[in-house]
Amino acid sequence: MKEITATRRQTALPEWAVLERQLIRTMNQTPEFVLEKYTNLDGSMLWPTDPNYTSTDALDDMYESFHNWPLFYFAGGDEKFLTYSHRQFDAITEQFTHYSCGHGHPIVVKEYEQGYDWMHQGEGYEFFYLLNLADPENPKNRERSLRFAGFLLNEDPDAINYDPEHKVLKSCYLGSMGAAGRNFDGTPWMWADWKQWYGLPFHDLPGITTVDEMHDEKKAKRMAEAMRDRLAHSDTLVNLMSTSMVMNAFLHTGQDKYREWILEYTKAWRQRTAENGGLVPDNAGPDGKIGSEMNGKWYGGYYGWTWPHGFYFLADALTIACENEALLTGQTKGCDWIRSQYQQLLKLAIEKDGTFFIPQKHGDPGAIQEYHVNPEKVLCMDDSAKTTDNPSFSRLVEKDGWYEFMPLPQTQPIHLWFLSRQPEDFDFIWKTRDFRGHDWQEIKTFYSKFQGEHDLAWLNYLQGGFPDYPEKILLHNLKQTCTRMKEMDEDTEPPEEYTDSYLQKRNPITMEGLVQLTMGGPLPIYNGGLLEVSVCYFDPENRRPGLPEDVAALVKTVDASGICLELHNLHPIRSRKIVVQAGAFSEHNFQKAEADGKTYSINDCRFAVTLPGNTEITLRLEMDRYCNTPTYHRPF
Repeated sequence: MKEITATRRQTALPEWAVLERQLIRTMNQTPEFVLEKYTNLDGSMLWPTDPNYTSTDALDDMYESFHNWPLFYFAGGDEKFLTYSHRQFDAITEQFTHYSCGHGHPIVVKEYEQGYDWMHQGEGYEFFYLLNLADPENPKNRERSLRFAGFLLNEDPDAINYDPEHKVLKSCYLGSMGAAGRNFDGTPWMWADWKQWYGLPFHDLPGITTVDEMHDEKKAKRMAEAMRDRLAHSDTLVNLMSTSMVMNAFLHTGQDKYREWILEYTKAWRQRTAENGGLVPDNAGPDGKIGSEMNGKWYGGYYGWTWPHGFYFLADALTIACENEALLTGQTKGCDWIRSQYQQLLKLAIEKDGTFFIPQKHGDPGAIQEYHVNPEKVLCMDDSAKTTDNPSFSRLVEKDGWYEFMPLPQTQPIHLWFLSRQPEDFDFIWKTRDFRGHDWQEIKTFYSKFQGEHDLAWLNYLQGGFPDYPEKILLHNLKQTCTRMKEMDEDTEPPEEYTDSYLQKRNPITMEGLVQLTMGGPLPIYNGGLLEVSVCYFDPENRRPGLPEDVAALVKTVDASGICLELHNLHPIRSRKIVVQAGAFSEHNFQKAEADGKTYSINDCRFAVTLPGNTEITLRLEMDRYCNTPTYHRPF
């Protein structure tokens, strides 16, 4: 391994470096308080509050409460975060073997979801992927990874999920007991408060036009029967999120069977996109054909174009599939797939006051939906268009079946740019910004499950347009952690009133700034993406991942040829050594490094830097991207 030694003494400590180390120290002090107050002694959760809880839902919510704890350890957080992450994953998994899914068996079977959709599995098992990244040598992590991937590859005779002939996953509900179309049992799809925000799954059932009609049990039963008939045995595009579970097994083993499954399944959806005129369909029947269970329609699939969220989760699935494909093939040309979807949607956009409102949903033309929306985001008809008895419902603008016109969320386009590094993808982001909010030049405070969504401001920093972003985002992250700790310290909510998100909204660990600044990449796609970054670090003295004590890192630029990385040792006298790795999975290579007028030939996925006390170094690193087989293999 090549080694470089820093020789430049620090004349002043950068504010970002001090804040970075302070954020790590502050978060290191939080876990015992959280666990003692909000979990049982064995790590089990204080929710569900009913020991007879019955549902297919909520395992993911429990995992999500700790999703970024192993990532914090991987970045340089205290070793105890790894210990606690293992404890919580084990405890939650065991706890949910005691609750019924409502179909004659527990929610968790063989340590895995008995059968659920991949939007929820994606966000829940993000915790598992990051736990494997943090501790791949743990035998339990490896064994589970191979077994869980095996459920998708039909390696367990009790879990047949995939049809290799027609290249489809056999339901939109999948798991350790096989394709779970059984979850659609025809029980009336009754009105619920949350359904007011998403509209109806289908608009072609005579006499059913609005969500409010689901108060009528007969109509709700007809809707449930339609969902059973159309969805129980249909594949859905969001199942592409499952490629990360198989990719996780590949990172442990490098076995071709995992590579082949991911590429085969992804290729099948690419082909269906081509068959649909270039617009990605959201469903395929058991025969592999678009719409064969949906009366011939390319839309209407579960978590698809029509219901409940529209394009957002389709974009997640496409982005995750493209990222995993690039890891396996070493090529980023597959980005054309998701890029083409953006371009087609942009052609349908309505421009208003300089901002493009882009449709996020598609349904039957003429079936204009009326339900709750955020009028600041979604284009609505005027008040005279309201036709229901509920005055808080709004009728949405619709054009040829397209509706929910709103500014395009930028998380997925920024992942696309980070993957491709193409100017056209950067230009698309800048063109489709919401010009009303200016969130590319300021840090805004709002709730997000993963405490993120400042990607646009980070991208602006990388381009030189927000020079104090590092200090601003780290101060914001410190405020997030301190605010949540203060709220928990003063918390008087009785546990019997907790909901499934009780600990998600209290989690004090926030990783956006640390990932962006130290690793030069965005947070993983929350619904099941792997960590896509420019660099990560290892501490050779303690033989663990993450920044060594006293070391601060800042990726200052990211472009097609490489990155600029600044490292500081804040200790006044003690030397620190750090190993820099190209990518989270050694998927990239460093060609050479330039520092202080010297050029170092690297030609490896890793190199070491020695930082004597009170020194700094700025490295311009030229990189070959996606040139290595990705692996969890460690440098030690």
